[in-house]
Amino acid sequence: MKEKEIRRKKTAAAARGRRRRRRKRVAMIERITVALLLIVVIVGGAALVWNLVPGIKISRHLEAANEFSQTEAYDEAIASCEEALKIDSKSVKAYRAMAGVYLDKEDRENAELVLYQGWETTQDEGLLQEYCTQLLNDAVSDINAQNCTMSTLKKCVMAVEKDPAGADGYKLLDACYSRLFATEETELFCNTNEDGVCGFEQYLDIMEQMISIYSVNPTEELKAEIVKFSVPQNDTLWIEVNHLQDYQSLLAQVDSLDDNGSIAGLSACIEKAVWAQEIFEPAFGIFESGEFAPIKEFMQSEEYISIRDQFIDGTMEYWDGKTYIPISREKMKLMRTDGQWKFSFADFEECPETAGVIKVWGTRQEDAGVPRICISYEPASVDGEYYPHTTYEFVYLYSNVKIAGEYVPQMNYRFETRVATNEGTTSKLIGDWGGEHEWTMEY
Repeated sequence: MKEKEIRRKKTAAAARGRRRRRRKRVAMIERITVALLLIVVIVGGAALVWNLVPGIKISRHLEAANEFSQTEAYDEAIASCEEALKIDSKSVKAYRAMAGVYLDKEDRENAELVLYQGWETTQDEGLLQEYCTQLLNDAVSDINAQNCTMSTLKKCVMAVEKDPAGADGYKLLDACYSRLFATEETELFCNTNEDGVCGFEQYLDIMEQMISIYSVNPTEELKAEIVKFSVPQNDTLWIEVNHLQDYQSLLAQVDSLDDNGSIAGLSACIEKAVWAQEIFEPAFGIFESGEFAPIKEFMQSEEYISIRDQFIDGTMEYWDGKTYIPISREKMKLMRTDGQWKFSFADFEECPETAGVIKVWGTRQEDAGVPRICISYEPASVDGEYYPHTTYEFVYLYSNVKIAGEYVPQMNYRFETRVATNEGTTSKLIGDWGGEHEWTMEY
């Protein structure tokens, strides 16, 4: 019994040892498993946190944008930059990258817009300098390509606005002036851009911008540019009549900056043109009504006779004319000769699309010591074609009137209608027009 008990105890002890070793192995496995799980969790969490860092995500989007751009997938590159800006709307790198994509795409306009928006959002001076550089580079390209326009001038002014101390901006303003406002003849103010905006409206906007910049930062350089751009040096500058008063207002505004009196002559010239339009507005109304009788009173008015006499005597200031003086309401030209300004309204040859032209005839002619008074009117062309071309002419003169079979000299009105065609001219003449001895002749 004693031996059996000993064997049993030994067997039980061995079993207990095996169980202890088994438990140790399980515990070790559990510890290793937990450790491995902890490593996985730690590593995975770190990766997750790493991926959620805004700067890292922005860099990834910008790297993608660069790769897209290299393969000319520009839309995808821009979209990647936009995603970066959604993460951080003040990312200077994202704005610069997007501008770079647009430049790769040869879309300078949007590149400039992105740089400007970036500067507005971030106030980063580097973006501002890049924006100004792009504007000036564009202007240089236009000038070198002989394609200087109002848009070119606008870019230079925008660059000066953002960098008033930059000498390059003023140099390019001077270059624009010499190409736009110092030529022999230009219709710069009458042309329209690709958006249908009139050249003068562009010019007015630019001038107002320059004045606004000067009010905030009154430098002598900008002051000189404002005065210079107010007074073109073109030998002939065409302008639409409906812009005269706006131009007059601009010159009045700039006059306080003019230390040399260079504006006064041009301002007086435009004032005279505005005055002439006001004088002849009633006459246009009479002719367009088709009821011509009231023109007699206009012809006899003090203003009309004074205008006629000034042209005959050569004493008319600013208003240029010789044998006849046209008045129209669409276009006129400003002419500079030896520093002196004059103006002249367009006739049918100079503006075929005119709605009508009045002519003051300034040749001195007397009948029995009585000066003749003459005025004519040419209505708008039909369907844009010059022919048939109609002229209505009204003359107050001393001439023979047939009374009771005899010709009696007396003052009377003569009304002639001439219709010119490619084949020739036909006329209808009414003598003693509106008088009791009115007569008609056709030839």
